[in-house]
Amino acid sequence: MIVFTDSKPNGLPVLRIAAFCLLLFFGAVGCQSPQKKVEKQLGPIRAEWQTNVMTQMKPPERDVDWPTAVALMRENNLRLKQARVEITNAHHSVVQIFRDLVPTLNLRAGMSKTIESLASSSFSDVTFSADSFFNVPGFVNMAARLYAARLYEYRTRVAYALAEREQTIALYKLFEGIQEAADSLERLGAQKANARIMESVDPWSGKLLRSEADLRDLAWQRERKSLQQTAGDLFGNRNVEWVFKTNGLPELNYGANPLKLNDTNRVADLQMRLVAIEYEAARSQLLGIKLRYWPELNIFVSGPPIYSRQSGTDIFWDASQVRASADVFWTIDTRGYVSRQLKETKVQQQLQRERLRLDAALLVDRLLFTQKIIESTSEQLRRVRGQLKLLLAIPPAQTYFAIQQYANDYHSLTAKEVGLRRELAELNSLFWFVDDTAWPDQDLQKIDQPMTESEMHK
Repeated sequence: MIVFTDSKPNGLPVLRIAAFCLLLFFGAVGCQSPQKKVEKQLGPIRAEWQTNVMTQMKPPERDVDWPTAVALMRENNLRLKQARVEITNAHHSVVQIFRDLVPTLNLRAGMSKTIESLASSSFSDVTFSADSFFNVPGFVNMAARLYAARLYEYRTRVAYALAEREQTIALYKLFEGIQEAADSLERLGAQKANARIMESVDPWSGKLLRSEADLRDLAWQRERKSLQQTAGDLFGNRNVEWVFKTNGLPELNYGANPLKLNDTNRVADLQMRLVAIEYEAARSQLLGIKLRYWPELNIFVSGPPIYSRQSGTDIFWDASQVRASADVFWTIDTRGYVSRQLKETKVQQQLQRERLRLDAALLVDRLLFTQKIIESTSEQLRRVRGQLKLLLAIPPAQTYFAIQQYANDYHSLTAKEVGLRRELAELNSLFWFVDDTAWPDQDLQKIDQPMTESEMHK
């Protein structure tokens, strides 16, 4: 509170000084350069850059097996964190509907005087009021908002379960890539040994073979770095050199144990559940548009301020001044806006349903095709591994053509093995993604349950 006690002749200089100070303040704030503020932000960023450079030059190693990797992914994966944030926000939206019923409290203070009379201002010129506002929602409106919020929360939980499966499968493929890189390193050693043998028979051809081995060594190093970067994305940490251990890695063999694709209690329940949520959201949207044809009932409750002070007089809340009113508002769609919106929404929803049906049919087609070729792919992989084992068991004759043929056969068989292993991992992963019984940690019965406080803060 500011009280001017000067007389009228001395009041104007005081006001001029105050106005001048305000001009200086706002001028100083407005003249501050954004570049200077950005430079202050650059300090910690540059320090973090230097720290990253020092860490990345020789990152610490950390052993990780499959159970540890899954736990790290669930805790630190940014995509899963974002999905958990969406669940939390959706849950808060449900709670907020009930919080909107809590009355609000507004405090207001002010003073209104002419410029000439500012010098004679006192506390009695200050007005103060405390008001409370209570929202009386319509039953239909509140029920619709609550239903939509709960439906969206349910959708976020199903989406999180699907995202967790996707990231887990990506982690499984990473482990497969690590195993493949280790096998490639072993094959690279065999290729370098062949190059040394070739050099003793034909130095020129041996050097060519060694150059080819060096190029594959460089490609292996790039592949290994790419796998480390993928691990950094999955674990949310790029400052560690991950050393992978394959113990605990799940063994997927859907070729020998095929899924019964028509068993909807076991296969693709989450995918179908998500489609059902989209259908229900579309139905609710149409219902909301149709409700615009019906009259709206509005209820208002108004009352005096809880406390106010004007011109030195205190006024307290009086129950006799509380007023309640209600009105019914009915808009007849004479211009056809609601009917046009209803028709357009139906057309868009029909297109969306067709897209969802096509996506579902595509998934079923992929599963049926995969079921046909997964066993033949496994058989081809077993055959190639047998041929490769036989090739390694019989050393080549120490002649130029025999060593050259041996190197070509070895390269061809190893390339086929790598391709078949990757294809088999993709085929098994597709079945794993829709196999609900293979995900014991995802309790579908608890998806629609509200989150606990610890879950929201995780």
